[in-house]
Amino acid sequence: MNTKIYFNDKVLEFIKQELQDSQNQSIRVYNEITDKKLKNIIEELLDENASSMNGKHYYIADKHFSFVIDFLKKSLYYIEAAGGLIKKENYFLFIYRLGKWDLPKGKLDKGETIEEAAIRECEEECGIKELKIEQQLSSTYHVYKYKSKFALKQTFWFYMTTNFNKQLKPQTEENIEEVKWFTKDEIEKIVFANSYFTIKNVIDEAFKERLI
Repeated sequence: MNTKIYFNDKVLEFIKQELQDSQNQSIRVYNEITDKKLKNIIEELLDENASSMNGKHYYIADKHFSFVIDFLKKSLYYIEAAGGLIKKENYFLFIYRLGKWDLPKGKLDKGETIEEAAIRECEEECGIKELKIEQQLSSTYHVYKYKSKFALKQTFWFYMTTNFNKQLKPQTEENIEEVKWFTKDEIEKIVFANSYFTIKNVIDEAFKERLI
């Protein structure tokens, strides 16, 4: 399970072991959480004007994970999305959008299952077919500006395979400039150098599961 929630360069991370207080001003540690403490944490997390809070890392005991997620769902807009890490032979598919290497993904349509949404979004964004879901990976979470407030997006990820051999087509209306296959070594050298924390989490899990 992925137990990190990102907002820009700030992160809430939930860990199993007993937490020790840190003298580092950019790190905060919480073994116990109350409504008031959590409200303060979220206010700090969303405060873009507090320069001293940039890069802050919050460590929270993992027993509070569901409580924090439920709190965020109630406090912010909650959006569900789905996407995939696609493998063909020894290559993995990435998209280049808004200056970053990313994985294809998108919001669920009304009435869709997460599996249906993941396949549809990958097909639409990459011009690919013949996708087969092999395994569900952990969700990722990130907070971002949405309308006049903020949203919590949970993205459901799937490991997929394909034998599709036709030319790929980036969905340019979604700001996708390129769709490209990478080897494992190229992922580590190229993608990791210019991607998002959430995408790195998905790939790290795939490494651990020996899917890559």
